[in-house]
Amino acid sequence: MRLRVVHCVGFYFPDSTGGTEVYVRDLVSALSRQSVDGTIIAATDGILDRYSWNGVDVVRYPIDATESQRTRPRDVRQRRTSFQDIVEAHQPDIFHLHSWTSGAGLRHLRQVARLGIPTVVTMHVPSALCMRGTMLLYDRQACDGLIDDRRCAECWALDRGLPRPIAPLVTHLPKWDVTDSFVSRMSQRAASLLSARAAAETKARQLRSMATLSDRIVAPSEWVRAALAANAIPSEKVVVSGQAASDAFFDRKQRPLEGHREIVIGFLGRLESYKGADLLVRALSRLPADLPVRMRIAGIGTDPRFTRRFEALVANEPRVTLVGLVEHEQVPDFLADIDVLAVPSRYMETGPIVVQEARALGIPVMGADLGGISERVEDGVDGWLLPFDDPQPWAEAIREAATDRAKLARLSANMHRKRSQDDVASEMAALYRQILADRERAHV
Repeated sequence: MRLRVVHCVGFYFPDSTGGTEVYVRDLVSALSRQSVDGTIIAATDGILDRYSWNGVDVVRYPIDATESQRTRPRDVRQRRTSFQDIVEAHQPDIFHLHSWTSGAGLRHLRQVARLGIPTVVTMHVPSALCMRGTMLLYDRQACDGLIDDRRCAECWALDRGLPRPIAPLVTHLPKWDVTDSFVSRMSQRAASLLSARAAAETKARQLRSMATLSDRIVAPSEWVRAALAANAIPSEKVVVSGQAASDAFFDRKQRPLEGHREIVIGFLGRLESYKGADLLVRALSRLPADLPVRMRIAGIGTDPRFTRRFEALVANEPRVTLVGLVEHEQVPDFLADIDVLAVPSRYMETGPIVVQEARALGIPVMGADLGGISERVEDGVDGWLLPFDDPQPWAEAIREAATDRAKLARLSANMHRKRSQDDVASEMAALYRQILADRERAHV
């Protein structure tokens, strides 16, 4: 029997997209080979729109679709919103939520659950667990994910610029609600700090709601599963299933390492502080000018302050080339022209997919020793795992890549694809069918 699944995301092609949207696109395609048909629905700032992308039907719903009432019977349980109408129109066997944003998040999950449709949530980003969104405790170390209102309030206060000696004072404040009349009259920054403990408690409550409303939660990495367990999310609700590179990532010709040519270090990601491209440039600047190495950095950013600082940093380093935006269809070509992929993230990645893409092409990875990166790269075997906050070890790794061609060749030979899109789709198809079988048994 073919199944019908509606996949819901906060953004989608052809808009600016990231790893989540790439994952969804590839998953829907691979699921079709598992007798699972998919439709993608995604939020938009514009009006309702329908189109096809890569042969898959896409519906873009307005951001306020969960508030737009289509019918208003006296019985509140019978009311329907525009969002519910869109979901119901596709008669899905499963609703699969891939985002945790205002455009596709808890409200949407709650409304689908009211329709009685089984639901799955994949946690592609840490936002459901962390107020900062980085999962770095006090910006110093990986967090275990436990949402504790005092600890989270102090950590969040540091992220908002409160001096380290003062931040602990936030933990002693009452759990003020930001909507409280007294708090709401203050400046936005002050109100946020005063209501930090309440905000942490709200996040914990929302996480519990996710677990209650969903039939399963998919954790792309083991650390996500452990963080959910730390918050007492039932283990039977959680399934670990990692990502895989698109089928387009294959058959890369090995770049010759002999001779005197320069080694190329590549970065591919958003030019934001949390992605760490600036750490790479600082590391390179510590190395001799005659070292045979150069760096290609691909991506764009949305934070003007970081962009200005980063461009000033790059202006002093002639060995760095800024490539700009690289569309996902162009990523294989970008990776084909580098020798090492650098992933210096300053937050706990649940993937990232770009590491899987590098793996499929036999490209060693220099990665931050955090989260999903540390689960996908084996230090000294197929890459380097390095501190997320210190450029010196990165400089030493870059020097080694540029001067020890034999080691670089060995790391490259050990870097190979471990999962395919069909592996991921097979796991998801089995999960969907298990959920439906469980529901059927529960109603017998």
